[in-house]
Amino acid sequence: MPDKSKSKAKVKEVPAELRGVIDQIEGDIVVVAFDDEQTLDWPRRFVPEDAKAGDAVIVRIAPADDAHWSGASEAAGKISLGKQTLQMPGGIVTGPSALSIEIDAEDTAARKERVRGLIDDIFKKK
Repeated sequence: MPDKSKSKAKVKEVPAELRGVIDQIEGDIVVVAFDDEQTLDWPRRFVPEDAKAGDAVIVRIAPADDAHWSGASEAAGKISLGKQTLQMPGGIVTGPSALSIEIDAEDTAARKERVRGLIDDIFKKK
């Protein structure tokens, strides 16, 4: 019988991430609305300086350090960040965790184009 361990393909683990959009910026708070309908009030100091309302973002698990918004991860992918909790897809290690946020310029452009198309459909001349 052949050794099955050698014939198995390696599965690449994909890091847990959430995608969304910056809904608004209110002083020191950036409100992020995620595609799964969660929202999070993100401290401005942990968001890229050039971020603006309407930018698409990707949020990922990051090292717990001073450069990232840190909290504690719980069972089933929940991360507690002060009084807020965010549900990450997939499993994560419990204990100290942090989140990183980055602007996704390509997705921002695609979302804007999709909205322009919807507006054009609404106001299309017959």
